[in-house]
Amino acid sequence: MHTTPPLHPASTDDAMIVRVEADFEDLLPKFMTNRKKEVVTMREALTQQDFETIRKIAHGMKGAGGSYGFDRITAMAATIEQAAKAGSAASIAAELALLATYLEQVQVVFD
Repeated sequence: MHTTPPLHPASTDDAMIVRVEADFEDLLPKFMTNRKKEVVTMREALTQQDFETIRKIAHGMKGAGGSYGFDRITAMAATIEQAAKAGSAASIAAELALLATYLEQVQVVFD
């Protein structure tokens, strides 16, 4: 009998855990709340085809993610920023969905 490896091996769960410096513990709830609000704002801008607003927010999010050690937020925001520059609504919508899910599911461990 041939078995197929799982599509998402257990090690991918590590991608949902972010190690953050303990110094940021008090700041993290506001950081996460702000990122979630930015997703909502970008979705609203997308309904208006306002790619410049999306680009600006994504650019800021890219920097904020890196400052706190959220490399995945930085990467997703960079993708959204590039899609906004290209005017690719479908790419933005898809990446925003992934980002929103990530923000809801990510677990933080303080070092």
